[in-house]
Amino acid sequence: MPEEPSQGDAIRAFFDALTRQEKWFAGRIAEDPIGLILRTAINELDWFSYNLARESEPSFDQQEQFYLLRIGVTRLIKLALESRPSFDVPTIMLRRNRDVTVPVLEIAAGLGMIEHGRRVAQTAMGGLGRVEQVAAGEFVINLPPALPDEEFYERSVAEHFDAAARDQLGKLLHSAEGRETTRQIDELLTELAYPFMEHFIGYDSDPALDTYFFGLATHVLRMKKGYDSFNPAARFGGVSFLKYILGLTFLVSLAIRHERSAEALVVKVPSIRLENVLTVSAEIAPFLDDMLAAINFFGELLEGFEQVTPDEVWTIFRVLSTGRDNAEILDRPGSPLPLLIRTSDNDCIRCQAAVLANPMQYLLDSLRFHFPREYDENQRGREGPMQLAIRRVLNDIFDGLLYRDNVRLRLDGRTLTDIDVVVLEPATSIVLLVQLKHQDIYGMDIHSRHSRGRRLQQQAERWLSAVEEWIVRSSDEDIRSALRLPSEFGRPRMYRVIVARHFGYPIVSLSEADDNAVANWDQFYNATLLVKQQRRPWSLADLVSALRASVRPGGPQHHQAEPRSEWIINDLKFRTVQVQEAAEGAD
Repeated sequence: MPEEPSQGDAIRAFFDALTRQEKWFAGRIAEDPIGLILRTAINELDWFSYNLARESEPSFDQQEQFYLLRIGVTRLIKLALESRPSFDVPTIMLRRNRDVTVPVLEIAAGLGMIEHGRRVAQTAMGGLGRVEQVAAGEFVINLPPALPDEEFYERSVAEHFDAAARDQLGKLLHSAEGRETTRQIDELLTELAYPFMEHFIGYDSDPALDTYFFGLATHVLRMKKGYDSFNPAARFGGVSFLKYILGLTFLVSLAIRHERSAEALVVKVPSIRLENVLTVSAEIAPFLDDMLAAINFFGELLEGFEQVTPDEVWTIFRVLSTGRDNAEILDRPGSPLPLLIRTSDNDCIRCQAAVLANPMQYLLDSLRFHFPREYDENQRGREGPMQLAIRRVLNDIFDGLLYRDNVRLRLDGRTLTDIDVVVLEPATSIVLLVQLKHQDIYGMDIHSRHSRGRRLQQQAERWLSAVEEWIVRSSDEDIRSALRLPSEFGRPRMYRVIVARHFGYPIVSLSEADDNAVANWDQFYNATLLVKQQRRPWSLADLVSALRASVRPGGPQHHQAEPRSEWIINDLKFRTVQVQEAAEGAD
């Protein structure tokens, strides 16, 4: 009997089949010399995103359609940019037309299915499922009976804080002063927006609008994961991280203002349709002038800011945009949508859906792509701000704490490991040995999720093992000396705490020991709030208990059962089934 193909062979065959189908779509895109497919796809994505954001409870079908459109359009942008050295008509304005949109949506959906297939295969490579080739051009991906939702609790805490931030903004906007400001802004938007070429939009500027929307964009961007990834003074390509953030804030402010202006215009001129004016093109030269002016104007309010130069603004724009020179950023399935798409040396398209989603993901990915060496160097200095944040949060609750930073644990003349923060509570003789893990966000990139999760787990296990060896083999005198305990400090009760910046779920199992606790930053901060709800006196032991209790309070969580899904792309067919469904089918 012939040998059954190995899992590796099946996955490779599946990837190859997906790539063959993509080449067919790439050929269709290459036949478009003016970039009509590219522009139409971005228009449709922006329109779908706009409507979905206004659904109080989007249906499963709506969310699935948007997911496929989002990852499909991202891939389409990459293929379109790589299909030819230039477009004959790089700046296209078009009215929504079914004869144009339907074929483009079919291409985007097909590419979305291909990207989804790649993501499913990556999940199988990570150990959650198995790919099986059942016939030529036909594959089955068997998923386990229950798919663990490892991020459930971290996501719940983050959503809680996001909701609180939105409520705070809402209260400000709905206050008497906020309502008056909103009224004035709405009047200006209506006054300054006007029809352009009969069916499109134009609008004049006003300093009040610039200030209002830049402030709103700042609030929105600060809520995004990754906003505080680097010290504002850290440099990439000679430009400070602060200036990149200001450039991105300018872009977000334009997106929010444009959306509001478009809404005002269609009320003012009912013959204009909103779906035709959501996506706009921009000439690069005046756009750079506006960005330079905005960064310098609003940057002057910030400590340590230095005026941005035209060369720096070009660097910022190049990092925030995607063109033929850096389309490789979009290689991986689940890559972030590009914020600005350079269709020529002189023109670009602004993608509303990308800018209003999580633009920080694109900025960070692009900085890593353009400046890998500087990115790695700046990563090594990111624990400092977390150390300061730990102190600030704990001092807000506890009295009389002492701190030791960057303590090396030595044994037999060699360094076993280090401790980022040692927290001493003399009143209780409690010692927290805190290890910090500053991380990059990974968004929808499954490969990065798996690799960074494995790396965190390996690092955490090594650190805990080294600390345990040091505690067991060191004398009391050596421990007191290494931690620089005051002479009056009692016999130390030590707890080991690992705080990861964005995600800690891969190491939840390491908190099973009574003297261990793990959390991401949101969970750590939330635990301090839980302690404050208890009766005084509070101690660090209460914090450890709150951390341990809040990491997985309801036990493991799982995703809802996946519906049996079948995907057909030309002559390729694949379906995802959970294991029990596969077994029933075999019977």
